[in-house]
Amino acid sequence: MTLPAVLSDLIAYDADTLRVTSRESKRLEFKQAFVRNNLPAYERTMAAFANAQGGVIVFGVDNNPRVIVGTPPADIADEADITTLLRQDFAPELAFESRTYEVDGKTLFAISVEPALDRPLICTKTRNRAYTDAAGKKVTEPVITEAAIYYRYTARTSAIGYPELKALLDDREQRRMTMLLETIEAVERVGVERAGVVDITTFGDANRSTNLYVSQETARSMNFIEEGRFTEKEDEGSPAYMVVGKVSLGEVIRAPLEDADKNLPSEAAAALADVVHEVCGDEVTLNQSGVLPLLKAFELMELPHHEYDAKVKRRYITRTGITALKDAIRADPLKALHSFASKKTIEAYLAKLPAAVPAMSGPMTLSRGGPGMP
Repeated sequence: MTLPAVLSDLIAYDADTLRVTSRESKRLEFKQAFVRNNLPAYERTMAAFANAQGGVIVFGVDNNPRVIVGTPPADIADEADITTLLRQDFAPELAFESRTYEVDGKTLFAISVEPALDRPLICTKTRNRAYTDAAGKKVTEPVITEAAIYYRYTARTSAIGYPELKALLDDREQRRMTMLLETIEAVERVGVERAGVVDITTFGDANRSTNLYVSQETARSMNFIEEGRFTEKEDEGSPAYMVVGKVSLGEVIRAPLEDADKNLPSEAAAALADVVHEVCGDEVTLNQSGVLPLLKAFELMELPHHEYDAKVKRRYITRTGITALKDAIRADPLKALHSFASKKTIEAYLAKLPAAVPAMSGPMTLSRGGPGMP
């Protein structure tokens, strides 16, 4: 579910006493606080929601009595950290949404998960937790286990049972078969020699990239390509031919991203840190929020440099994109600073330049002793 802007639209509670009347269920779980060391347990519940009907974890609600107590904002992990752990521990990729709420001076944090399209999600890594039991003995037990499939039952998460797993697999097979038959029917209606396959994830958005896959024979008959080239990609079975370049619809046709090209903004910022320090100074910091403005400033928003995946709501910067940003920062550091740095940072950078150096390119022009940014 999409998280609402107001907490009262998510859970029921008394505004005066902060007592929560909503109960845990197949789609709702409460946690007293967000504890980073417990992230594997949280992702276990998230995977269980994704394998069932979806659901929400709300952090900042005590259990006995069930009342809003809040969770320390500094302890809340950002989406990039959660995404990184999920990538390491579960497959296929799990999409989620998060939001913070403020109630009577208390902060609550919510994570929402939709039912996964490609269920079941499977755990790919074992993670343990260590603790001391009541007898003073140190105990280690698994929180998540490799190859396990977690499922959400009424107010509890556990390994999936046979009936639910069979239902998931049957449903997935039926869904795939239905889509395949409908696709084949559409191809026959259009004609095999005139048909291709389009990735509809971003289809219809003039500002986004779209995949188009066609056979070599079909590619020869295409007359709407303004410029481009054909590439051959050999996977299992027959080779697939992809048109790479511009088409009349203004859509870029490309191959799917490799895992090494799925760098989140936080990862891209870390990869660019050395170049930023080298060119702009050690005191200049590029945060993940500055990566998108950098891409826009140097017109690197399209592939092969950057992609936004609407299916999982993630922005990726490719290896080519990171290299292009490094080159761009070295070639025009002032333009780079204009995109993400503060006025004070830019003026400090200009103050270190020789007086004779003319102003460089960018969305604004600053010179030593000048009026500064508008």
